[in-house]
Amino acid sequence: MSTLNDDELIDELKQRFDATKQALYDVKMVTNKLEEVNKKLQASEQVKSNFVSHMKNEINNPLTSILGLTVQIKTGNLDQETIQSVATMIHGEAFSLDFQLRNIFAAAELESGETEIQVSLVDVHNLIKDAVDTFQHLIDEKQLKVLFTPQPADGEGLRIKTDTEKLSLVVHNLLSNAIEFNREGGTITIDAKMLEGRLSLSFTDTGAGLEPDQLHKIFDRFSQLEVGYRKSHKGHGLGLSITQAIVDLMEGEVIVDSTKERGSTFTILLPEMVADVDADAFSVDGSDFFFDDDSGAEAF
Repeated sequence: MSTLNDDELIDELKQRFDATKQALYDVKMVTNKLEEVNKKLQASEQVKSNFVSHMKNEINNPLTSILGLTVQIKTGNLDQETIQSVATMIHGEAFSLDFQLRNIFAAAELESGETEIQVSLVDVHNLIKDAVDTFQHLIDEKQLKVLFTPQPADGEGLRIKTDTEKLSLVVHNLLSNAIEFNREGGTITIDAKMLEGRLSLSFTDTGAGLEPDQLHKIFDRFSQLEVGYRKSHKGHGLGLSITQAIVDLMEGEVIVDSTKERGSTFTILLPEMVADVDADAFSVDGSDFFFDDDSGAEAF
């Protein structure tokens, strides 16, 4: 066995010390990474838990109302005016349930990464008109006026190749947002045009608007600026987060221009998708339409 002199012994101890130090550093780094992964897993589980909780509320609340209202009709002791009133309430609750379920399923697909793009040739004017017709009962309830100025395109309307179902859901959510956060008797202005090769869709309301520090919060999933039982607006904060996620998936952009007490404008910019689509076929919510379009401003 060889004997080490002092310098060699010091050098050997230094090497072992450095090796131990590096090993401890590596263990620390691995531990930090494991802690980060653990935090992400906990956050993911919390999101899933919140999702299930909110989903239960979104389904149970209108469903309970519908069941309660149908029991009233089953009694057979209601006059025609009351039956019509109850039927109107049932329609409102069923509409809310259907709309929230579409958002919930969309959120679930986006969360799982299973969302696919299905391209068809869409007439944007007709898609917007369909959305306005769908929400007409809520528009009438708040006595709102909807103004829509389609971009004339040789009398053929505004057409673009994109995913009809996803664009429809974005339009529905932005229109719903403009209705919910508008003032009674206010106005919703919708603008649709091609801008530098992209579809530009804007929804402007005459509501209370947002503070600058609130803008980054509104696209967070399940995030609402008002919370608690006394909040004045419905929903659980899914609509805008889904809108942002869909627009991102379609390689577009969402722009918000809002001033407190002056209302808000939500604009989406979407590029046209490349696909071999029959130029004479149009789709709204998966159905094909063949029609002539009008140009100029319309008030719904």
